[in-house]
Amino acid sequence: MSEDAEASEDQPKKKRFGSRSAPLLPEAGAAGAPLTAVIAIMSFLAVLAMAALLMVNRSASEWTSALRSEITVQVKGDSPSDIDASVAEAMRILQETDGVIEANVRSREESAKLLEPWLGEGNAEVFLNIPAIIEVRADPSIRDNIDLLRNRLTAAAPGASIDDHSRWHDRLSGATRSGQALALAIFLLVMAAACAISVFAARAGLAANHEIISVLHLVGATDGFIATEVQRRFFILGLRGALLGLVVALAVLGLLALGMKARMGTDGFLPTFSLSGWVILWLAVAPIATCLVTALTARLTVLKTLANQY
Repeated sequence: MSEDAEASEDQPKKKRFGSRSAPLLPEAGAAGAPLTAVIAIMSFLAVLAMAALLMVNRSASEWTSALRSEITVQVKGDSPSDIDASVAEAMRILQETDGVIEANVRSREESAKLLEPWLGEGNAEVFLNIPAIIEVRADPSIRDNIDLLRNRLTAAAPGASIDDHSRWHDRLSGATRSGQALALAIFLLVMAAACAISVFAARAGLAANHEIISVLHLVGATDGFIATEVQRRFFILGLRGALLGLVVALAVLGLLALGMKARMGTDGFLPTFSLSGWVILWLAVAPIATCLVTALTARLTVLKTLANQY
């Protein structure tokens, strides 16, 4: 047998057992780079929504924890001497109360500075008997007996009153729930948009490859086989777009975190954001969800469309 004959026999075998260089269903106009770009945008928005949810949760946890562990006692009087006497009695009661960790009295100068934005510099100490303020750090369980502590303070120091910050805590909790609901709603809307895009892209792909699908049915291919091929293709496209959106979102969030840190410094009141390891893992949930939603929606769309047409 000649060498040319041997070469001709080996060539079909290489084609038969070689890897497939092109997908079974070629890319249509709705697939490929445009679909990847759209999925990247959806992934970017989903990551931002997840970051907003994490930031709200973290900030609210810090704020509510501080409010629940702090109590403010205000002591009024007709004269500075009366105020000092009432403060001494109030401090005695606080030190005898179980659950009180620490109690500090603000000086008159510090209390006067709090009133300067409204009364002007130096006016508060001249014209007013500034009430004394006692900052109390206590165990959160003390709130269960806050009325008992209030009665004891009132009996020992008639000018004393307690602010347990419950009103601020309730308002902050309500605002937190609203922020969480908004971030979650945005995330769900992004997932719904990804589903809609996947449906339109899958239908466009089926329409563009109608003849190929007809041939596949003639040679015995099932709807499940065709749906698996489409799902595989959409999963690859979705993975590319999701990773691209994640990278861009992490870059934007990193710049935002640096900007917030530079502007606010050590101010711990406003919400902050930092890209730690656990935060990045949580943010990765968004692109993964986008990729899976895209692939599964494409599969279900193909199965439903083929069942109605064939």
